[in-house]
Amino acid sequence: MLAVFAALNGFACTGRAEEIPDLITNAVAEYQHGHYDLAIDDFSKLIQSNVREAYYGRAGAYYQKRDYDLAIADLNEVIKHDPSAAALELRGDAFFKKGNYAKAAMDYSGAIQLKPRNAGLFVSRADSFFYQGNTARAFADYDLAIQLKTTNATAYAHRGELCAAVRGDYVKGIADCVESIRLDPNCWLGYNNLAALLSVCPNSKLRDGQQALLNARRACDLTGWKNPLTLSVLAGAYAETHDFADAVNWQEKSMEIEMDSGTLEPMAQKKLDLYEHHRPFRTMKD
Repeated sequence: MLAVFAALNGFACTGRAEEIPDLITNAVAEYQHGHYDLAIDDFSKLIQSNVREAYYGRAGAYYQKRDYDLAIADLNEVIKHDPSAAALELRGDAFFKKGNYAKAAMDYSGAIQLKPRNAGLFVSRADSFFYQGNTARAFADYDLAIQLKTTNATAYAHRGELCAAVRGDYVKGIADCVESIRLDPNCWLGYNNLAALLSVCPNSKLRDGQQALLNARRACDLTGWKNPLTLSVLAGAYAETHDFADAVNWQEKSMEIEMDSGTLEPMAQKKLDLYEHHRPFRTMKD
């Protein structure tokens, strides 16, 4: 959201903003403090005063409230007049959250044309390709992201997961996740994906429940114990250590959060059923 703040600050220097300087300041402050409803009200008033840059700010607030349709509507207005990489990326993020991965990929591609050396955009587009089932293009984009920024910990974490899930190469997948953590000791996704691979790997020589548990707990620490993905991975790690009571407990907590947000993982109930029957979740039999 730095782009909208810069745009509003630029507007404040034109002289017209003398009529509404407090509104600009308040809108930005409310957004930064997470008061999204108040921010939306202020951004709406700015829009009524013909401050076009405020559409982007309001879209960001709608996005944070998970009102993705409203966010997209505002971003359509922004992109119609100024198809910036930031606006295209945010609209891509909104489409991604709605599960419209094809449109998300299109927006990320548009942003990449404007910022071809932005590694993060390639990671986002790779995720979109992956969820469309286009694993070849997903791998290509993760590789490009790493070539552009060899220190991109997130790209390594994503590629590691894909290496294992698609190619069955757990050695390479685990190595990528370890590299992700080395590059950024605070990259929760690196810990999370490493924990997942160490829990579900079909090769018992590579599987390590205790190490999975350590990494899963670190991922939960970094995400405030509120991320359903990390909690589900933690449950799987507990199951791999045969602590099925904790496995059931954390899987249930993960599912509660997902159900509240309407994004329940398709395999969630199957995992819970396995843990209740004292069985770990594995990708295949040994």
